[in-house]
Amino acid sequence: MNDRRSRFGLALGFFLAAAMAAGLIATTAVAQRPRAEPRYEYKVVPFSYNPGDRLTDKARAAAFERELEHYAREGWEPVVNLLDRTTVQTIGGGVTSRDTTAFVAFRRPR
Repeated sequence: MNDRRSRFGLALGFFLAAAMAAGLIATTAVAQRPRAEPRYEYKVVPFSYNPGDRLTDKARAAAFERELEHYAREGWEPVVNLLDRTTVQTIGGGVTSRDTTAFVAFRRPR
């Protein structure tokens, strides 16, 4: 039984020595260089919707498309909708107007 313990101890010692040697020989990690400047520039644009404008859905969609095409011609592409905000105005308990504004983030390469 003593012989078995000594073989197990030798094997364990060899394994630990090999693991420590591998740790000493391994290359160290090096961080990447930070970019000199960001790859994109960003812009936030509000899109407003008011049902009181009395526009049809088709006319309202055409107005939004014109605005999106205007930004696309300048190289901007929509990325994400950052925030939707709805403002409800009431007088005497009745809803008089409801405005919704969406803030959309655009980006373009520098």
